[in-house]
Amino acid sequence: MVENTDPLKALPPENAEATRWFLRLNDEEVDENTLDAFDQWCRADERNASAFARLQAIWTATGAMPGLREDRLRERRLDRRGLLRGVSAAVVTGGVLFAGSRLAFGPHPFADARTGHGERRNITLADGSTIEMSTATAVSFEFDKSRRLVRLLDGEACFSVATDPQKRPFTVEAAGGRTTALGTVFSVACRDRGATVSAVQHAVKVAAAGETRTLEEGMSLHYDDRGIGVPATLQSTALAWRSGRLVFLSRPLGEVIAELDRWRAGKTILIGKDLAHRSVTLMVDTDDVTSELARLAHVLPVEVTEITPLLTIIRSIREI
Repeated sequence: MVENTDPLKALPPENAEATRWFLRLNDEEVDENTLDAFDQWCRADERNASAFARLQAIWTATGAMPGLREDRLRERRLDRRGLLRGVSAAVVTGGVLFAGSRLAFGPHPFADARTGHGERRNITLADGSTIEMSTATAVSFEFDKSRRLVRLLDGEACFSVATDPQKRPFTVEAAGGRTTALGTVFSVACRDRGATVSAVQHAVKVAAAGETRTLEEGMSLHYDDRGIGVPATLQSTALAWRSGRLVFLSRPLGEVIAELDRWRAGKTILIGKDLAHRSVTLMVDTDDVTSELARLAHVLPVEVTEITPLLTIIRSIREI
């Protein structure tokens, strides 16, 4: 998610520069000096030419998408604002399409189980333990005579641990840390280059960045490569996704949008000063996330525009 008044700033630097050239070359008149400058830019770094080629390919590939149809472009030339919006959509949705294909074909090719955007799935392991997988989640598991190991490769999952006659520990590895069950139910979510652990029933032991801490029932904590954070009370809404709901109580809009985007095959960009920090309260059906984005216009001073099914822009009315 990116907050900015310039759509190009939502793109990686190399794509932004390629997009600027795309806009210049689509002006009504392109003189020889412009073409020479473009040629020099391409020759200056092979990554420049590659970025421009990718942009052309993405523009062509997304030409059949709503709002980006090539037949419309043939009928009339887009003004600069319209072209900018279209190119930004092409570049961003191109990235989303790539990310989506990675999930479909396996960003984690050795995962034993995965879910797509908006999907939830329950699986039962060989020992009788169960995993409730949230959206866009991938896991692998390795059981042997001495351990029960689950690797959370991406996303979020809730683990209900069965009693093991062999007394093998049940451990979840995620984001460089390890969480070992001391009770029955806990969740782990990959977040902010680390992981958030919640002890739902009984306690868990968390080890990360050279530290070890016991997390008691009803508490949660976050860890990353800097260490283990201070435990906090587990919010009753934190695991509402298990019931098909997402509940946000006075949360910054930027955090809300980031979470909603995990539940849909698309990307949302916020445009407007301080818009990402505006506090909102929402309850969302996980099967209806896209519709909820549109309804934000009824509760906030924003304009919600669906550029394509894969790209939505939310703009503060003050910025329009």
